[in-house]
Amino acid sequence: MQIIDLSHAFHPGQPHYPGDPDEEVDVVSEISQDGFLMHRYHLVGPWGTHVDAPAHFDPTGRTLDQIPVQETYLPIYRVSFPQESLITPAELTSFESQYGEIQTGSFVALHTGWTWGRTGIAPGWSINALEYLHLKGVIAIGHDLPDTDPTLEAQHWWLHHDHWQIENMCNLEKVPPLGAHLACPWPVPRSGASFPVRPIALIPD
Repeated sequence: MQIIDLSHAFHPGQPHYPGDPDEEVDVVSEISQDGFLMHRYHLVGPWGTHVDAPAHFDPTGRTLDQIPVQETYLPIYRVSFPQESLITPAELTSFESQYGEIQTGSFVALHTGWTWGRTGIAPGWSINALEYLHLKGVIAIGHDLPDTDPTLEAQHWWLHHDHWQIENMCNLEKVPPLGAHLACPWPVPRSGASFPVRPIALIPD
């Protein structure tokens, strides 16, 4: 089985949402003095490659600790969409005509080729595309983008409909359109809305 890392390593000074504070790292103990190395990290929840729970935008939505672990291991469909616009249901149905129907209980990853830290207006999901996935019973989405869409309207829609998502994914071009699984368990901060994660794609030989 091939295993693909879908996350960026995070660090102070990395690209992040405008207005969010930068990460800070303090050395709490050192091997030379204390016999072990330990750091204290100060960072916002949506830092680097991260998961957003419905509670990130929905005040009544599920928090990270309320999402069952069964939802963190899902079949993954990788849809490529390099255009600098919003993906629509037409692109999704075109994908299905080539690879088969997107199944209930799956994860759909949008690969646009967007470079982490790039400036400008990013592509993303349209609300109509997310409505299409919602009606099909898709559990979660992901993308190589800093946000679901440039205006956050689609992101609001998706999270308000009890779905979660992963942002700032990488290496999606190495994931096949179908046949792989996503594994993405995360720590369970009580009442947490967002948190860094290290999703991986498991691809059978």
